[in-house]
This record gives sequence, structure tokens and C-alpha cells, in this order.
Amino acid sequence: MIVVVGAGGVVGRRVCEELANAGVPGRGVGREDRSFDGARVVIDCAGPLRDTASPVLTAALAAGAHYVDVGGEQAVLRELYERHDSTARRAGLVALPGAGVDCTLGDLATAWAAAHLVGMPEDAQPVRTTPAPRLAEDRPLDEVCVSYVFDDLVLSAGSQRALFGAVGTRALAWRRDRWEPARAGEHRRVNAGRPFGERDVVAYAGGDAITVPRHVAANSVTSFISTTRNPAASGALRLLARALPLVPRTAAELLAPFAPPEADFARTQFAVVAQVRRGFAAAQIVVRGRDLYRTTAVIAAWCARQLAERSGGAVGMRAPAELFHPAPALRAIAQLADLAIEPSFG
Repeated sequence: MIVVVGAGGVVGRRVCEELANAGVPGRGVGREDRSFDGARVVIDCAGPLRDTASPVLTAALAAGAHYVDVGGEQAVLRELYERHDSTARRAGLVALPGAGVDCTLGDLATAWAAAHLVGMPEDAQPVRTTPAPRLAEDRPLDEVCVSYVFDDLVLSAGSQRALFGAVGTRALAWRRDRWEPARAGEHRRVNAGRPFGERDVVAYAGGDAITVPRHVAANSVTSFISTTRNPAASGALRLLARALPLVPRTAAELLAPFAPPEADFARTQFAVVAQVRRGFAAAQIVVRGRDLYRTTAVIAAWCARQLAERSGGAVGMRAPAELFHPAPALRAIAQLADLAIEPSFG
């Protein structure tokens, strides 16, 4: 039995559909329902996760269920890892936050690229049965950059509320074994391939800076984002990134989300570009797709199914690449979500 919290929401409905299509027993519950008796896995789709993640995770572990959520909110991820790891380990259960486009696609793509760079052979099976090694521990990578590139981005009301909650905070980056504030307005150029082309991306509070250092040793891990190919708008986004940490958090209370029509979500095209570098050696994985929310639902449902079926392996708070072998896991998700994967190994 897999229980879906927030089953009436944009992602929750799609997760329930994916489970039903796979023939997996599931039960949808509302935001306030904490009855998880009989659940093997609980999927939290009720946003904003800064309000729901910790209590739902606590209730899931108390009921003897693994936990999965669909958010990649950086501050939420960091809090969950710091507060709940020992509880999950003692319970012998897995908690997997961030089972969506951000940050599962970025985390797995980075692990795949890093494994190639350090000469780690690919595995055939997607699910790990033994703890994941931390790659490049003896000689850390110089740089990991994960960029999220969007065209025609349409956000649900829940995603908008999550963004409003980030007002007044600064994105974090991983630099030499600790988290530091990302450089305000930091940007770079990435080429996400067709139809996105070369884009200017700006530093962003993505979940990769929290998850990737758990399984890849690197001197720097930073997330970036681009929501437009218009150069003038990209410049405005950099200025906004510099200004947002200075805005009082109370300003977020004045912002009201807009609920777009359901049909609009399918317009969004996205690419996740994972780049790793050590010296003159580099590797890149690009994952492209359409419909942010259906893809997130596919990822969350797939991860929950793997946890429900597995008989052993690592427990505790885990990043995606700590639970799954990156290359076969990405290929399995891509087949279900109609994603294109483009490795580029130099």
C-alpha cells in the first residue's frame, strides 16, 4: 500500500494516476490526514513542503513506512536531513525527499557524469542493495554545476507559494566541505541543446547543493536556473536574484498565487544539465522533457514503487543516487516519462 498525501493537488492527482497505471495499491488522503496504518510508503505531495514535510515524515516513520516527497526546496531538504536522519535509521526506514525534476533528475545525472569521470563502471540494475560509495573521495572534483532550463514555464499555485516562501533567503552552494551563501547574481552560460540552445543561467536555491555532496566529493556544487531565452529578461533575473535576499520575508504575505488552467502545464519544456569537471576532464548529462508536473509524478511514483518492493539496502535520509544506480535509474524514469537523455563525455 502506497499512501499519497495531498492527492487532490496538481501533483498528487498525477501520482495517483501513475500508481494506478502500474497496478500498485494506493490510497489518496487529504493534507490533514495522518492515518498511515498499513502503508509501505508515504508520498507527500501536499505543499508547501516547508509546512508539511516534517510532520508527514514523522508520522510516516511512526507508522513504519518509507517516506518520499516531491519537492526540491533547498531549505526544506537541509532541515530534513539534519533533523530526521537518526530517527529514520533507528526505524530501519528510508526517507527520500526531493523525488521530482528538482532534485532527482539533477542528482542522478550528476552521479552518472561523475561516475564516468572517475572510471566507475555502470550497473545494470537501478536499485542499490549496498551503500553507495562517495565518488572522488581521494581526489575531489573541481566543480559540479546543475542547471535547470525552462521554456514556457507554467507553475502551479503550490509551486508559486513555495517560491514566495523563499523571499528573504539566499541560495546555498557547497564549497570545500561546507555550505555557504551562493554568490548573489552568479551566472554562467550553458548549452542545453535543441530547442533551448545556449542560455544564461543564474544561481538558484536548488536541492543539488544539499544532496550531491553526500555521494560525490567536490570542491564546488551549485545549482542554476533559466526561465527565459530573452537576454534582457535574463539580465533582469540576475538583478532579481541579487535583490531577493534583501526583501523582508513579510513581503511574501502580500503575494497571491495564480491557479493556471490544467492544460497549460503540458506547455512547459525543461532541460536539466549536469556538468562535472576535474582538471581538464569534464562530463555532462542533459535530460530533456515536457510537463514539469507529470514528470515529477512519474519520478515520485517510480521511486516509491522501488522502495515498496526492495528487500534490503541503505536506510535513513537518503539522496536519490544513494538509493539508485544513476544510469539505469535515469533510463527507467526516462522511458516512463518520455524524457530524452544525452550524455557527453570528454
